[in-house]
Amino acid sequence: MTVLQIIRESFSLLSKRHKWMLAAITAIQMATGALDLAGVLILGLVTVLSVVAVSGEALPTSVQTLVDRLGWAGVDPISIAGWLCLIAGCALVLKTVVNALLARKTLRFLANRQASLSGELTAGLFRRPLLEVMSRASQDVNFLLTVGAQAATVSVLGAASAATADVALLAILGLGLTVVDPVVTVFTILFYALLAIVLQRTMAQWASRLGFENTFVDIESYVKIGEALSSYREVTVLDRRGLYVERIQALRWQSARVSADSQFMSAIPKYVFDVALVVGAIALGVSQFVVKDTVAAIGIVAIFLVAGSRILPALMRLQGASLEIRRAEAPAMRVFELARDLKSNSHEVLSLGVTNPIEIRNRLKAGFPDFHPAIEVEDVWLTYEDSDEPAVAGVTFSLPEGASLALVGSTGAGKSTLADLILGIVVPDSGRVTFGGVSPAEAVTKWPGGIAYVPQEVSLANGTVRENVTLGLPREAVDDRWVWEALERAHLATYLRDFRDGLETPIGENGMRISGGQRQRLGIARALYTKPRLLVLDEATSALDAETEQAIAQTMQDLEGQVTTVTIAHRLATVRHCDLVLYLEAGRVVGRGTFAEVRKQSPAFDHQAQLLGL
Repeated sequence: MTVLQIIRESFSLLSKRHKWMLAAITAIQMATGALDLAGVLILGLVTVLSVVAVSGEALPTSVQTLVDRLGWAGVDPISIAGWLCLIAGCALVLKTVVNALLARKTLRFLANRQASLSGELTAGLFRRPLLEVMSRASQDVNFLLTVGAQAATVSVLGAASAATADVALLAILGLGLTVVDPVVTVFTILFYALLAIVLQRTMAQWASRLGFENTFVDIESYVKIGEALSSYREVTVLDRRGLYVERIQALRWQSARVSADSQFMSAIPKYVFDVALVVGAIALGVSQFVVKDTVAAIGIVAIFLVAGSRILPALMRLQGASLEIRRAEAPAMRVFELARDLKSNSHEVLSLGVTNPIEIRNRLKAGFPDFHPAIEVEDVWLTYEDSDEPAVAGVTFSLPEGASLALVGSTGAGKSTLADLILGIVVPDSGRVTFGGVSPAEAVTKWPGGIAYVPQEVSLANGTVRENVTLGLPREAVDDRWVWEALERAHLATYLRDFRDGLETPIGENGMRISGGQRQRLGIARALYTKPRLLVLDEATSALDAETEQAIAQTMQDLEGQVTTVTIAHRLATVRHCDLVLYLEAGRVVGRGTFAEVRKQSPAFDHQAQLLGL
């Protein structure tokens, strides 16, 4: 992508109102260039007046005419120079102050746009179905929502706004200097323009390559560090910590090299333009003293040197802005792709739900008296994008409200996929799933907390017990009595009461400070906290000891008639008392009924039961 294309893409991420705001800020910055021009011309005039006062020579005709028109005829040149110095100083100081205020406004504006973009992308991503969200690596998403969003807004738009103002400044100074000496102005513009073009051509690809390399290194670092920490037990037992340390160190060394190269590259224009200023000043001085009288030559040289003090920083900022945009290209492009994808209408968009703490608490306290989760699944089909065979094929069944369903079958039979369809986090290709005529997505929106899920591998936050049981709820919406009640039902309350901090007990990242069985029970407590009417369990007791498993099973039995339960079972002993058992093979139901009835229908299921002594 070209620099202009990158800027255009970033600009398109803004709302119409924010586009106008950025344009207004940039326009004011551009207008301040007139103050620079006034300061430059006045300081040049001051130089001429000072030389005349010292040498005693007559003023050049053009300067004398200007002095006469200003009504200063006969006034001492030193006095005029003093007043002009004051005016020039005020103009340049005013310009600096205005630019400082505008810079503060611009930075705040862009920082707010970064936060807004991150929020919009997060909301857009969280509105997507499970399969689309899970197809993205968590480290990649984390990078895009933070570093990527900053690159697409603060880096690109900030550099573009500053560059536009600097282009305007150069144009204003160029027009003003043309009036003073057109020939010198043309040669000056050509000299610096050629220099800038050579620098741009030389460094653009380098900056872009460094940007892409930095993006790769940052994401890969996130991946390796997260991988090592999440599997620390296995890494330790296999004695591979040293390997991970070497890989992470290698990535950080690579990152250090990229960072150093980027900083050096940013400094190159300064060195080049410093040399250019010296060469240009010498060439200008020699040429002017050859073709003009001393006073006029000094005036021209002074004006162009003062102008150069404003032009060179502007050129360096322009060069820096171009390099900054090139460095931001890689992460920004990833953000552009994500934004376009999330704006696509090719997928079902889900509701984000209620966020007001008081409303959440009131809804939970009211319960779900009008939610009647009698499950109806009608000829449901689903094929994953990367597969030719359906994961669920023509499944149909009904489950009355308050009844229990067991999904059994070998690995890959479609049990978890069917459960995801019931939960509404996966949408079927055809057929439908309803709860009393209401789709799962509508049920989640209408009765938040009325449906709960316990995965086989419970994901825990690096927080307290309370925060993990209430998962994302703000503190104002949490009722500690409900938390303890859920922990009692999950047979975890007794264990926690031995701790001084109680519900404030930290559990570490992903529950590192508690056992596997306790993590699973914490997941069960999380599901039971909202007192749901539909509960889906994916082998939720696999990590429990026999006594605790029996106690949890009793808790589930106590819910019969009140809560509709769906259990994905690998251990058949846990589903013998379910009202309906569905035995799946290759996504199809090949046996249905009570546990005993399915044994008669399916020799494979009966064989598994016999192996377990059932």
